[in-house]
Amino acid sequence: MDELPPLSIRVKRYLKQLAVRVVLYLAAYVVIAGLTIGPMFWYWFEAVHVDGSIWIAKFYAPLLWLCDHVGWLGYLVNRYINWWIL
Repeated sequence: MDELPPLSIRVKRYLKQLAVRVVLYLAAYVVIAGLTIGPMFWYWFEAVHVDGSIWIAKFYAPLLWLCDHVGWLGYLVNRYINWWIL
């Protein structure tokens, strides 16, 4: 019968896999939200400023926060939005 590795090794392996998954999920969110904000900009604008769908505002809120705190990301997202709306 195969023996399982000690609990501490399994916990470390699980935590490492969890950290990798969290980073991958966050990266996937940034890519998906970043690519969809261009065509969805006016819906987002309506949701935030004109009493539109709260779900759209909530979906893009983390992207807005990231753009406010990461200068180059904010620049890229603004350029992408301008490409779509102008």
